[in-house]
Amino acid sequence: MQKASLLRQVLFLIFIAFVLILLMGLLIFSSAKATGATRDTGLSPSGTRPSGLKSASMGKAYDEDEDDWESPRHRNRMDGGIRYNRVEGLYLGLLMNQDNERQIRPRRTYGIPFLYGYGGYAFKLKDFEYQLGIEKRFSENNAFAVGGEYHHTADTPDRWIISDRENSLAAFFLKEDFQDYYFTEGASGYVKKTIASVLHLTVAYNTDEYDSLSRNTNWSLFGGKKRFRENPAMSTGEVRSLAAKLVLDSRNSIKKATRGLYIQLEGEHVGESLGGDYDFDRLVVDFRGYWTLDSWEGVDFRVRAGSIKGGAPWQKTFHLGGISTLRGFAYKAFPSGPMQPGGDRMVLAQAEYTLGREDFPYGLDLGFLNEFNVILFTDAGWVGVAGSQSELWEGFEDISSRMIKNDVGIALANRTGDVRLEVARRTDTGYKPFTFYFRIERAF
Repeated sequence: MQKASLLRQVLFLIFIAFVLILLMGLLIFSSAKATGATRDTGLSPSGTRPSGLKSASMGKAYDEDEDDWESPRHRNRMDGGIRYNRVEGLYLGLLMNQDNERQIRPRRTYGIPFLYGYGGYAFKLKDFEYQLGIEKRFSENNAFAVGGEYHHTADTPDRWIISDRENSLAAFFLKEDFQDYYFTEGASGYVKKTIASVLHLTVAYNTDEYDSLSRNTNWSLFGGKKRFRENPAMSTGEVRSLAAKLVLDSRNSIKKATRGLYIQLEGEHVGESLGGDYDFDRLVVDFRGYWTLDSWEGVDFRVRAGSIKGGAPWQKTFHLGGISTLRGFAYKAFPSGPMQPGGDRMVLAQAEYTLGREDFPYGLDLGFLNEFNVILFTDAGWVGVAGSQSELWEGFEDISSRMIKNDVGIALANRTGDVRLEVARRTDTGYKPFTFYFRIERAF
């Protein structure tokens, strides 16, 4: 009976996906035709990354044909910045790229300090937000650098699940905001070292003053009578920390990887002799792998785990559920909903199996369906509370299968996998088991 029930669920997922395919085809057919790239090419439009510790890798060895890396003529250029969310409303500003993830500065200028940062106005928050930083590199291959910055801005702990760009489009058009926000003002000083071509280390001292933010707008272009969620009341106070991040990155593309590994180990020590209002230690590990099996077929996976010792503020705790995490469940459903602080222990495992038209039976003509990839995926995760006195490695030993939340799903995507329609089903209940997402970025 269980096997029959599972088969019906899978068949129903496939049926729903094909019913919705006409809508998706209208949205991405032209994009799929334009790219025409196989899974192995990993083509991508150019993009930028945040500065400072959050994007602290240098001198990466990527394929020369990758176009999500900018050319030297674009270094430190000023870019327009625009975003929209329920807290800031419309934000308009300028961004000066740090370019600290690329070997793009001419070697003859490596010893000259350069400025980076941004500035802009959030109309509903009624505040001018900014960051100003300076960095100096000391070697011709940019293998060692020191820098510092000052910031006054709204921030979010949720960029690991969705980018500002995709979230802004969802908020502006559909009245769906998948990030939560707090305000921070402070400074950081950092040292960066490239240990090998794909291995990078950053160590930083940070001081921040946190403040809570409220929802300030309920407008969107569409969305009808829906209302934006209230923004949770995050923790306030001063946070002083020593942080380190070690990154091994051998992917062939940042946004559309089809081969390679990404391993990030991030640790943070807050308080005690450093001062401030909080005392805690925090460790997060993120491990991702990408394999191309043939021209169209591939397997991707991610394992992400986190642990906290001590009393961390709301914005440092762990939530799971919804977009990019446990896709069959509600947004930040675990451990106790999006309006409550998260847990101090977290484990998330995800896998995706991609099939292109070359993997379908010979002679099967699906018409314009041949322009899509089919992605089968599954997510499993757990968030718990071990207590502030527990060591970082404690609290995981009592995890049982009944505590782990799981979902399965299917997606129809363009050739590079970033434009996709996802249908996910949670496996623990038959009550409202399905969720649907239209994405313009991959989950990981």
